[in-house]
Amino acid sequence: MTVQRYHFHCVGGGGDAVFDLTGRWVPRPRTLGQQADRTAQALMNATPGMDWTDWLVDVHDARGRRVLVRAFVDVLCGR
Repeated sequence: MTVQRYHFHCVGGGGDAVFDLTGRWVPRPRTLGQQADRTAQALMNATPGMDWTDWLVDVHDARGRRVLVRAFVDVLCGR
């Protein structure tokens, strides 16, 4: 099993962004969706009352390649 570092950037439709500069080590790539959900939920909990409709978690591997995109609204709806 190869553990890789992934970066979980949060970006909004209006040009707002929260960049994950340090990333995190993920031992099982199949859990990236769960990690993205936790990232979105943590930001929404930290900033209640915001409109998250256009926000995404944009996951990149250590080489900067996009490996997953998860919409905040999917997290809110439990999809």
